[in-house]
Amino acid sequence: MSVQMVRLENVIKEFDDSIVVDNLSLDIRAGEFLTLLGPSGCGKTTTLRMIAGFEKPTTGKILLNGKQVDDMEPYKREVNTVFQSYSLFPHMTVFDNVAFGLKMKKVGKEEIKERVTKALKLVQLEEYGNRKPKQLSGGQQQRIAIARAIVNNPKVLLLDEPLGALDLKLRKQMQLELKHLQQTLNITFIYVTHDQEEALTMSDRIVVMNKGKIEQIGQPVEIYERPQTRFVADFIGQTNIIEGTVSEINGDLATMEFAGQTIQIPNANHVELNEEVFISVRPEKMKVSRTPFEGAINLKGTFKEKIYVGSVTKIVVTMPNGKNLTINESHDKIEDLTDTSDELFVSWKPIHSVVLKK
Repeated sequence: MSVQMVRLENVIKEFDDSIVVDNLSLDIRAGEFLTLLGPSGCGKTTTLRMIAGFEKPTTGKILLNGKQVDDMEPYKREVNTVFQSYSLFPHMTVFDNVAFGLKMKKVGKEEIKERVTKALKLVQLEEYGNRKPKQLSGGQQQRIAIARAIVNNPKVLLLDEPLGALDLKLRKQMQLELKHLQQTLNITFIYVTHDQEEALTMSDRIVVMNKGKIEQIGQPVEIYERPQTRFVADFIGQTNIIEGTVSEINGDLATMEFAGQTIQIPNANHVELNEEVFISVRPEKMKVSRTPFEGAINLKGTFKEKIYVGSVTKIVVTMPNGKNLTINESHDKIEDLTDTSDELFVSWKPIHSVVLKK
């Protein structure tokens, strides 16, 4: 049975009569990498700041390792925060930046040297102790900020979009390094980002937030493959949303009408006759061809355009009702499609249909 390191119970946070976090309850396990994911203004950073102690809940409770900490000052909590801005002291060496918190706690010199050296080694910068922050790259500065946080042996490390200022290639490299660091330290990481790919790459679990509420909690594969709401399906990666009306139900198989065509929905015992529903299908789950596939859902449309994006080619097919569907195909499986009058079939396996209610 996993230990709950952080617990939020019915937490509400208001600013000027505006509810930013709306009755949020969440258990975060010891030693897990949990990401708060959502668009700007969804309440994820405010939630992080309440755990850190920089903001107080309007109502509700926050517990750290079983102890209520709502009114506890930030420096008394066994948490440390890493910000996007690094917040390093420019006049201090790397060593002194990392040692700063320990000196404030009046830790002995020998212990400081040992702990700072260990922290710098963990972030692979043990040879940079005598440099100043301005002599380091952005990625190196971010690692120093992380070393400064972990040197205090926090039970929880809070990270507020720490990679946001880095370029794409370095950001991807740092994602893997952070994940490996968390596994090495085996402490709880709570990570805030609006970057879906970053969340999928790094997290043990993802909390998708929208307008102060939790839309869905789950492992990355659950969030991506089995979204529970239209917002999650739309926000996480790319998807095709197909809207239609249930015209027939036969056991757990339902028939949906879309663009003058029928779609068979398996495992649809939770939908009702004449109900309007959405189907989410990921672009990589779809195929496009001049002929329908046997045993698949096939929708007829016309070729609109194809777009080369490096790893795949995106093919856009227009349905009779004007709705566009996007299909991701590998380059070696693309037919010679150039004529916008070409009639095509968009096909996918019924199992790849995720039914979402309005």
